[in-house]
Amino acid sequence: MKINMVYISNTGHTEEMAEVLEEEIKAKGHELNVYTEEPDADEFLDADLLIFGSPACGTEEVDDSIIQPTIESLSSLEGKKVFMFGSFGWGDGEYMEIWTDEMKDKGAEIVANPVVCLEDPDDEAKEALKEAVNSF
Repeated sequence: MKINMVYISNTGHTEEMAEVLEEEIKAKGHELNVYTEEPDADEFLDADLLIFGSPACGTEEVDDSIIQPTIESLSSLEGKKVFMFGSFGWGDGEYMEIWTDEMKDKGAEIVANPVVCLEDPDDEAKEALKEAVNSF
């Protein structure tokens, strides 16, 4: 399976989550391309699964420097398989619920429950990421 992942990390917490995903995805033998800058839209869409990672920014919003522009540059998410993850430092992670609804509205098929954690991913968050990969 070809998987494209784009993420941003401001404090390193979302990056740590991305590293867990990367290790697990590669262990399963999937092809993975990782982007930490806005990818070419056509290149990014050319995958069986799209993964997006963003910390909560501002008042529980998805990153608007890389993630939102990437999503907006994509012609459509209709029928695309998508997984999302991220971290937050305050609040309750509500941004992930809002983001999930927005992605569904764009036609994305959410393949596993998004994983969100408070600050540094603990063992529970890491296990949830591994379980998500098993469901791809």
